[in-house]
Amino acid sequence: MTGLAAALADRHELRMSPRPILLTRGFAAYLSYALLVVVPISVYFYVFHGDWFLLYAFDVSRIPSAIALVGFLAQACLGVLGFVGGAILVRAQREVVVAVLTGLVLVAGVTVVLVYLDRLGQVGNYDEFHRQFGLEAYADGPLLTGALAMGGIALAGLAFLLARLWMSNRTR
Repeated sequence: MTGLAAALADRHELRMSPRPILLTRGFAAYLSYALLVVVPISVYFYVFHGDWFLLYAFDVSRIPSAIALVGFLAQACLGVLGFVGGAILVRAQREVVVAVLTGLVLVAGVTVVLVYLDRLGQVGNYDEFHRQFGLEAYADGPLLTGALAMGGIALAGLAFLLARLWMSNRTR
């Protein structure tokens, strides 16, 4: 979603610049956001609340660190693909399609949270969740504080990125 939104915010540069998409300033700004904000936040949740972060589907203690690294790189690549796909559509003057796709991805994300609300509402490790002992409520532990802080950082970073992309092209 963030890649699509960034491409939409950078539409003026993408339409006017003859440069390849990966060489635009908007892409560099988005890549900086993904690598300096999104991936570190994911690493935080993986390291400190890993089983919860993976919805208790996997025992984090059994996942090799190389696999986790590949997952974080895949996350960054997914955002890059969103930006590139959005940029291709913007250059083809299909901004409405990009906006609709952004909205659909946002709705899909909210849907995933709602579907797994029971898992997200309980905090513990893999064994505690699957054996139903020692779990604490999401609102009663440090996870809520971390989620509020990291969510605030992610939203503030995204707002700054989108504003920067939109405003930088308006001043020219």
